[in-house]
Amino acid sequence: MGHIREFDRHAAEYEGLKLIQLRVARHLLEKSPYQGRRILDLGAGNGTIWRLLPWEVEAFYALDASFQMLALHPPVTQKILGRFDRRGTLEYLAQLPIDQIFAASSLQWSRDIKGTLSWIAALQSPCSLALFTSATFQSLHQIANLSSPIYSKEELLPLLESLFPRAHLELRQYRLFFPTKRDLFGYLRRSGVSQGVSRLSYSQAKRLIRDYPHRYLEFEVLFLWSK
Repeated sequence: MGHIREFDRHAAEYEGLKLIQLRVARHLLEKSPYQGRRILDLGAGNGTIWRLLPWEVEAFYALDASFQMLALHPPVTQKILGRFDRRGTLEYLAQLPIDQIFAASSLQWSRDIKGTLSWIAALQSPCSLALFTSATFQSLHQIANLSSPIYSKEELLPLLESLFPRAHLELRQYRLFFPTKRDLFGYLRRSGVSQGVSRLSYSQAKRLIRDYPHRYLEFEVLFLWSK
């Protein structure tokens, strides 16, 4: 998928660009009602959850679809190259002796979100999950006449409530401000989150930069914690 290629291309500079992802990961960890000893991190990237984890663990399994991102992950973890929406990967992960699942910024890219979330729920392990919703970059998408490539909260909320009936859910909005619009669009190009904008032609992108009225980007994140 397109977003994986963007993460690959900018993997080495990603650490300085993932400002919202860091906020999301911190919030996910701070409100986690459970402190697992054998953790599975879905879409682990370059190790944000591992680096921010405030407690000791016996094992940490880092799954990501990008080899370059996993190469940046700390060597003390067990790295698994694969997609969480493929049967073979899920069958392998189901055999791991995990007692908690994290996913801080990746599940919204699942090609089969119902199947992926159903698999997570079936493991009956405590979960701390965050899913970016289609309201992310909402103003930008509206001005560019683009549809969001990720799921809406209207699609995600009923699914999460049915699969995790005792979980705590929280919806949060963020705004990330930039000194200039040039900085804003530079962030979009380099951060690995610009899949929709990358579909624009040069003339369309130029017009978007001219017409976009804000110096901030919008993000919406749906959080879930289960014991």
